[in-house]
Amino acid sequence: MNDNATAAAAAPLEKARAALDRWAWSEALDLARSVDPGAGLAETDRLDVVAEAAWWLGRLDDCIEAREQAYALYEAAGEMVRAGQCAVWLYEHHQMKARAAIGGAWLRRARRALEDNAESVEFGALLLREAEAAHGSGDLARAAELAGDALALGRKTASADLEAEALQTMGRVLIDGGRPADGLGHLDEAMLSAVEGRLRPYTTGKVYCSLISACEALGDVRRAAEWTEATLRWSEHHPLAMWPGICRVHRATVLQLRGDWEA
Repeated sequence: MNDNATAAAAAPLEKARAALDRWAWSEALDLARSVDPGAGLAETDRLDVVAEAAWWLGRLDDCIEAREQAYALYEAAGEMVRAGQCAVWLYEHHQMKARAAIGGAWLRRARRALEDNAESVEFGALLLREAEAAHGSGDLARAAELAGDALALGRKTASADLEAEALQTMGRVLIDGGRPADGLGHLDEAMLSAVEGRLRPYTTGKVYCSLISACEALGDVRRAAEWTEATLRWSEHHPLAMWPGICRVHRATVLQLRGDWEA
């Protein structure tokens, strides 16, 4: 791509990134797709916007396609930290599509890409997905160890998102390990960062959803009701995203438990 073409592509991409910051997912996706594909790392900026916007719009197949293309370009350029982050996302995306084998392969690829950058936030994201995998397999001790490592890394790197996700993961592991009070305490702390507006939209949605799910499972209606009001306020700002539908289901469950049938 020559200099003129690069400059021409930059303007709509800047607008697309600004649309992402406003949570205007459809606008961001349209703008990113209006740019002709570039070459090498120049193309990764466009693909990252496409993937992010497509995820929030529930277009997982489009998101996965963009992430896979971005991963290949990052790997070819030797940008292994960014390649590793793409691999972490692809693990999660395929898990959401119930493709456990493919997701597991991406998680192993992420480990190889990030193992030489163990002090990075991206490595912390890998640790959390490995913790979730261990939790799902019933290995609570390993899950707690990995989540603890991620929590320490989040605090060391001053990453509010990594810290909150680690608290969320640790909380769920503690609950399943027979320590519900400690587990809910970790989830409350993660939620506090969400309410303060310190977290990215994805982390916010994940923490909200996880805590309210835990409250429902434990029958803690008071705590669920307290945090659900914050969940509702957050979801109203994301009318076209994936999380709000789930948030509204949780809210309806809490209202049902309280006997507020009309609401």
